[in-house]
Amino acid sequence: MTTPELSVVVPTHDVGLWVGELLSSILEDQSTPADPVDLEVIVVDDSSTDETFEIAEAYAARDQRLTVVRSPGKGGGQARNHGVSLARGRFLAFADGDDLVPRGAYAAMLRMTRETGSDMVVGRFFKLFSDRVWWPVRAWPAFDEERTLVTLADAPSALRNRACWNRVFRRDFWDAAQISFPDASRSNDIEPMVRALTMARFDIVTETVYVYRDRPGPGSMTAKSHSPAGIISYLEQELRCARRIVALGDPKVCAEYASLVFDADGWTAIVRALRGMPVIDAAALEPARLLVGELVGLIGEGVIDELDNVKRWGWRLVESGRWATVARLIGDEVRWDDRTVADVLETLGLVADSGVVPLRTLQRPLVNAFATLSLSDETLLGDDLADLVLKHRDLFTAVAEAAETPGWRLSRIMTALEDGPELLRQVVAGATDPVTAISLSLVDGRAHLRLAHTMVGAEGLRVVFLHDSRRRTFDYAAAELASGRLEVALPTSALSGGRWRVRFEGRDALGEFDGPVVINADAVGERIGEGARIVELEGRARHGIDIEPSIAERGVRKARRVAGRIARRVRR
Repeated sequence: MTTPELSVVVPTHDVGLWVGELLSSILEDQSTPADPVDLEVIVVDDSSTDETFEIAEAYAARDQRLTVVRSPGKGGGQARNHGVSLARGRFLAFADGDDLVPRGAYAAMLRMTRETGSDMVVGRFFKLFSDRVWWPVRAWPAFDEERTLVTLADAPSALRNRACWNRVFRRDFWDAAQISFPDASRSNDIEPMVRALTMARFDIVTETVYVYRDRPGPGSMTAKSHSPAGIISYLEQELRCARRIVALGDPKVCAEYASLVFDADGWTAIVRALRGMPVIDAAALEPARLLVGELVGLIGEGVIDELDNVKRWGWRLVESGRWATVARLIGDEVRWDDRTVADVLETLGLVADSGVVPLRTLQRPLVNAFATLSLSDETLLGDDLADLVLKHRDLFTAVAEAAETPGWRLSRIMTALEDGPELLRQVVAGATDPVTAISLSLVDGRAHLRLAHTMVGAEGLRVVFLHDSRRRTFDYAAAELASGRLEVALPTSALSGGRWRVRFEGRDALGEFDGPVVINADAVGERIGEGARIVELEGRARHGIDIEPSIAERGVRKARRVAGRIARRVRR
């Protein structure tokens, strides 16, 4: 029997619906007359209870390149290791029984490693969901271009990809590095792949070499992660990976790994586990808490402080063993910025009560909730926002007292709370900013900005149009503000070319305030104006006016650019 060039190890467990497609993609789609691939496929069945084994045997009866055996142990790790022990090829690859290998994938990777002599070749992949396709590699710079004979220090983001199935290994490297799969209930390839990445000289090809099929069901890897044992197994492996990464002593690789665990894979593992648990058992999860503590201690406390709010609070809650609170924090699959104000305030209350973070750090998300999220929260009607502030009065009070400088928005809320519900309802009538835009339009060469205000005992208001250091101001005395509405109208010719923002500055019985005039999309009216248009600023619900520069202004700007180039040449 001749020795094949490539051995592909395929562990299987209850994948009868998909294993035929996988085997066909390997046995029928990898060789061409111009680029033949001499391979063998070893299916190691891990106690399937469906027809997986029989389907694989039927393929083996038709193709002698396929060997089908039963695993001597239990679990995907043992099945893979047994397959490796039977493999005869000079190169080694892995595939899962429910996935697909694109046409020519192995040929592309083998061609590269034959040319370079690398220890390992890695390629692109995508994940196939029931309703979408996701390309994780597009966010990893290491996969932007073809690379040869690199190390992890050369391409740190290669660490983001720790699956075993989108790569080919040189067998003598695999044996020399003493790589094997742990007996883990989930994610049994992350540890051996980190070992390979830290020891190998590897190539990266830009071809798509694997299709990962994300499937529901009790036999899937996702389902197995929904248990204390699953998350503990994952964290044990992650801790061993962390020790290996830290031992490298490369700051960029360490930073990449820290981000991978705490901002991506590790956080996802926690979220999936808790969302899938019918009951949160803190005692059963205690080993996981201890493992997280070791990880943080190994990598450094600062890694958590650099995360966004929800993740930072979540990890601190995990460290303190407050698993049920973490579960309430993450809630269902809704992004933080898409949650309702009620949900956000409820979450902030949980975090404040837990004591895992300083109360002063909650000031910004608290203000953002009632000052920004409220503008797009369609669940808020009438006095709902004021009622929410009253409901969470203790939270507002605690955060305001802890804040070094509460800021005018929080200060206004607290002053109104002290006076009583009626004043609070007046202050947050429809919005928490005292000045809001009703409409903005450009008609016949004039800008028309209509404003409403909820000032209490208005003393004065200034509306400011800003462009770089230039300002156009419009002042209104108390008498002019009595109706609660006003209109600013000016010819666009009065504004020089460029992008103009609008702000308010005022004073009333509750104090001084200033901020941007927020103009929601539904407040933007007609846009008929020569040489001017309404634009979004920084992608937010804040609009400004873009004025086309005059001929004279364009001439001045060109002259300044020319003068600048001349000055730079002189300095050289």
